[in-house]
Amino acid sequence: MRETVSSVGISIASNTVLFTGLDLGQWLADKLSLSTLLTNLVAAVIATAFGLLLTEAARMLRLRSLD
Repeated sequence: MRETVSSVGISIASNTVLFTGLDLGQWLADKLSLSTLLTNLVAAVIATAFGLLLTEAARMLRLRSLD
């Protein structure tokens, strides 16, 4: 039961982090007046970084079922 709740929680958190990273990247690119390609690149880099940080945090909390 604990692993199921952990998996659902991580799924919700990862989706939230992904969309937050994309929104933050979009906002930053808009503020800096970047082109569409650079906007998407910035958003993707931020979203990826957030996802990697979330994965590492899950590993630190010993949620090995996500591997």
